[in-house]
Amino acid sequence: MSDVRSIAAISLETGIAKEVLRKWEERYGFPVPERDASGHRTYAAQQTVRLLLIKRLINSGKRPSQVVPLNEEALHALLHQQDSQTLPSHANTRVVSELMDLLHARDRLALDDRLHRELQQAGLEKFVTEVMSALNIAVGTAWEQGRIGVRDEHMYSESIQRLIRQGISRVARREGRPRMLFTTPSGELHTLGILMVEALASQHGACCISLGAQTPVEEIPLAAADCDADIVCLCFSAAFPKRQIVPYLRELRSSIPPRVEIWTGGAGTGGLDRLPRGIKVLPTLQGVIDAVQGYGVPKSRRSGRQGLNGPPRTAQEEPSRQERSL
Repeated sequence: MSDVRSIAAISLETGIAKEVLRKWEERYGFPVPERDASGHRTYAAQQTVRLLLIKRLINSGKRPSQVVPLNEEALHALLHQQDSQTLPSHANTRVVSELMDLLHARDRLALDDRLHRELQQAGLEKFVTEVMSALNIAVGTAWEQGRIGVRDEHMYSESIQRLIRQGISRVARREGRPRMLFTTPSGELHTLGILMVEALASQHGACCISLGAQTPVEEIPLAAADCDADIVCLCFSAAFPKRQIVPYLRELRSSIPPRVEIWTGGAGTGGLDRLPRGIKVLPTLQGVIDAVQGYGVPKSRRSGRQGLNGPPRTAQEEPSRQERSL
């Protein structure tokens, strides 16, 4: 493997757009390019490591200005600090480890049975926020490291989705409020995130209508009108192209009446600054709970509910001097 990368190669490796790399170079002095014989940017391979650390922190909610100037040691320290604040309890660590053992053994029936027992014991909200969230990370990490295959990840996804939908059916309220429409945009194949949000919203009294994954953007306003939705809720995973999120949300916001709120979240929205007016970003599962509980409550009566990373915010219309993120 060459120790030098072109800007196209480093963009492909890190998932950071070439124009973003050039903007960071201009604003923060990193990444640091050299020039080949043709005058094109090239980068030392080691810079990829630092860029991947930066991307992880941005996906967790940090702004580029907070992390791009940091050296590799400082980035590792910041990641360690974040991880230590979100470690699952000892009991949940044990549960996740045992569930992963069943997944490794490819014992589908035993996995289904153990997941069901954990849901019964914990209840829907605690299972989603503590067990499922930690298990999703464990499964994703195992897949990235090659310790499980695609078939194993699919087996887990099918098992957990079926279980959570059963849990939702037991708490669903046809007359609940707010009325929330759930989907993912075209091209977004990851559905566990939006399912977790639907489960928590249902648990806290919302009437939830799911369209499943990959609804065309022009169909969402029609569906919102059909079901008299108060809120359209979407999730963007880290795998969704970052540069497409803002244009997508701008198009959706312009086609839905202002009275219908748009809520969004997921790893893909971490670090986004330039969102259309009227988009509420919910960076944590606790933020989802707080937003549902606070829906329709006048601001003067709200009790300062906050998520793990602070209160959910409504992004303002593209501040002219704020930096562009991934």
